[in-house]
Amino acid sequence: MKTDNVIVYPKFRWFVMLTMLIGVMAQGIIMIAPSPLIGEVAKYLGIELGLTTLTVMALWTVTVCIGGILGGAVVDRVGVVKVYLVCGVLLVLSAAFTPLVGPSLPAIIMLRLIGGLGTGPILTTIARMAAEWFPVKERGLITGVQGTATGLGVFIGFGASPAVFMATKSWPVTMVWMAIPAIIFLIFSAIMLFGPKAPELIVEEHEDTNIAANYFKLALREPITYLCVVYVFLFNWLLQAILDMTPGYFAIPAPTGVGFGPVAAGQLMMVFQPVFMLGALLSGWLNDRIYKGGYRLQVMLAFLMTGIYFFVRLPGVVGQGANPLLLLVMLIPAFFLGQGISVVMAFISKNYPEHITGRIGGMAMGLGLIGGTVGVSLGSTALTKTHTYHASLMIVTIVAVVGFVVAMALKKPRAFAEPSEPIAKVERSA
Repeated sequence: MKTDNVIVYPKFRWFVMLTMLIGVMAQGIIMIAPSPLIGEVAKYLGIELGLTTLTVMALWTVTVCIGGILGGAVVDRVGVVKVYLVCGVLLVLSAAFTPLVGPSLPAIIMLRLIGGLGTGPILTTIARMAAEWFPVKERGLITGVQGTATGLGVFIGFGASPAVFMATKSWPVTMVWMAIPAIIFLIFSAIMLFGPKAPELIVEEHEDTNIAANYFKLALREPITYLCVVYVFLFNWLLQAILDMTPGYFAIPAPTGVGFGPVAAGQLMMVFQPVFMLGALLSGWLNDRIYKGGYRLQVMLAFLMTGIYFFVRLPGVVGQGANPLLLLVMLIPAFFLGQGISVVMAFISKNYPEHITGRIGGMAMGLGLIGGTVGVSLGSTALTKTHTYHASLMIVTIVAVVGFVVAMALKKPRAFAEPSEPIAKVERSA
């Protein structure tokens, strides 16, 4: 609500945050669940492994980008609650209907496309959700929580999917169980319909409908708007390249990899993921306390310190197996890379008018997600041509350096440099 130029943010905003947290985890679980079972999925569908991987994993990523861009535009018109409801329905359908369609490749493709479309808006509307429901000082925390939830969903999916499969002996039934968090997300989203409206949404309902369109035109004239897309693109490139290439690098024998074996490779990645989540969770706190509200240095360091990952190729680092130096070289990039996308989304939520944060955030995240596909593709191509992971690691380093240089241009959009947000007041009563 808004009275006398004061926006009151109700405690209900924490329920909204919890709903977002569950939604992000749910999409991560459903997205990654087929990955550890890809051999069983191939047997079930009666197709070869490469086509199975394309069907159940790669196509999901493509529609996440499409859904993200569409969701970012729609959320500015209808609000977060309605977007969450639609996304919840799509996620539940994509997993719970798996046993009903049988081993039909076209039907499985359709379900995965539906799931990707339901995932994109959940990820890309974070800037809008933070600006709509939370005062400026809390928006960094919210975008950090989303980054943590993304990693946590993948972490849970990797563990839960094989465990459920061992109990059920059925990939389709496993996917039904993976839909439970999505069902909870859908229920929580429905509850939001009966809660208070977002304070910023109430403000917008009483303002000229042309304001958002005018703001968006101004935003499109700002170079930083496109740089935000570039930052998210590069961070996604780094993240997916590291996550997809590292396990093989550690597991596969020399000279292609370093020959630690799959168990040690898995253990190292299980250490990487929690530290990545910690970096995302603390990104807002670090911005407030360490960087004093500045974003340029934080983004620059996120890119620069991710470049340290390159040193895992040095014999002195990997020669002794999972040694303390190798762990240090792994954990420093994990912590700083975890901050990257969360910081960019927090920057958008704080420096663009609430009317257009959905569209700007959706554009940045939606187009930026393509970076993950590009990163994995180039890394895989380099591996195929050289039969070693060294070239792939070099590409990661080059991208990190490019990001560091481009991040020097990060600054507030000039058109919105003067803050116009009313005084924020956090509601003390329920």
